[in-house]
Amino acid sequence: MEQSSNEIKRYERKWVYKGQDNLQIINALIRSKFFFNFQYTNRQVNSIYFDDAHYSSIRENLDGVSQKEKYRIRWYGNKTNLNNAQLEIKKKIGFETTKKIKKIDKLKNLNILNDESLNSIENFTNDTLNLKKKIIPLLTTHYNREYFVSNNKLIRATLDHNLESYDLRINGNKDILKNYYNNKVLEIKYDISLDNFVRENLKTISVRLSKNSKFVNSAIEEAFFYN
Repeated sequence: MEQSSNEIKRYERKWVYKGQDNLQIINALIRSKFFFNFQYTNRQVNSIYFDDAHYSSIRENLDGVSQKEKYRIRWYGNKTNLNNAQLEIKKKIGFETTKKIKKIDKLKNLNILNDESLNSIENFTNDTLNLKKKIIPLLTTHYNREYFVSNNKLIRATLDHNLESYDLRINGNKDILKNYYNNKVLEIKYDISLDNFVRENLKTISVRLSKNSKFVNSAIEEAFFYN
């Protein structure tokens, strides 16, 4: 299997909007002191999130654990068929994020709603990560992402909307695509050395900072803790 990897270290700060118009958020970005503008064409972002049988990753997030790690497979485009997928290991200490990305070819064109394909995805992920505990695919997230960059090209922003999710558990109903269209997530991403500068100038974006996570929000909606 051909495989390559790289590592990204940066700060990530997120805000959640409920029921707000995309245009209002975009205008706030453009009019901020960062003078954001569009960077790339919008695209559909898809992820499979993994956790152990005790939902340790979700519990750590809900308990406010500052140092945590999560695993996902990400691809773009078609919601259900893997294409140019990559395995991501994301470690967080507060707002500081280190993301290791491994590009993978073995899972190409697998349908995530097919049980046999899902088993292949699970086995591949565990074999590749070689963790002390087994992890399983719990759910997916799917959303539209818009990309922005600051006038000085040093700070990136993304706006996610039209959030949807499949329940991938063994007793879940994979045929039902849940949608959470009311929420929109704005994320600011930048080099660690720019933290003071960014925080000083964030005041012009009038939103409330939140430890929002698309993964955890979907997991709660799927009632993982009540079964």
